[in-house]
Amino acid sequence: MPPSPARDDSAPEGSAGGCLAVLDDVPATGSACGVGRRFVAETLRGCGVPEETVETAMLITSELVANAVNHAPPPGYLRVRIDAERIRIEVSDAGPAEPRMVRPGDAVAGGRGLLLVDRLATRWGWDIRLPGKIVWCEVSLPAASTRM
Repeated sequence: MPPSPARDDSAPEGSAGGCLAVLDDVPATGSACGVGRRFVAETLRGCGVPEETVETAMLITSELVANAVNHAPPPGYLRVRIDAERIRIEVSDAGPAEPRMVRPGDAVAGGRGLLLVDRLATRWGWDIRLPGKIVWCEVSLPAASTRM
């Protein structure tokens, strides 16, 4: 069972506080995406995030976790941080390779994950964290959802 969202005392200065939840051990199996989606959904709903934004964050999480499982050594953690303006989702893995956005042909079934993240997230990127990296994205919250 995922941990309950915790109060985030390290939220950016000037924010109304926030929620922070970390899933420390993302499975390195086909169930990882489902585990990640459920974790994010429970966290965001517990923090009062509107359902439409929860659905977007779940889809993005699925893509980030799938990339970590399919293209790198096992993912490490999934972190969700919410402040008054945005949701930040981070997925760590032990792979050193830079995530790349590709444009596969119509006949290719996969390979569109980061294109989807790029279109749905406000912004995304990656940071080196030895022994691998963290791929992160941010989703803006609607102004009315700052009920934390």
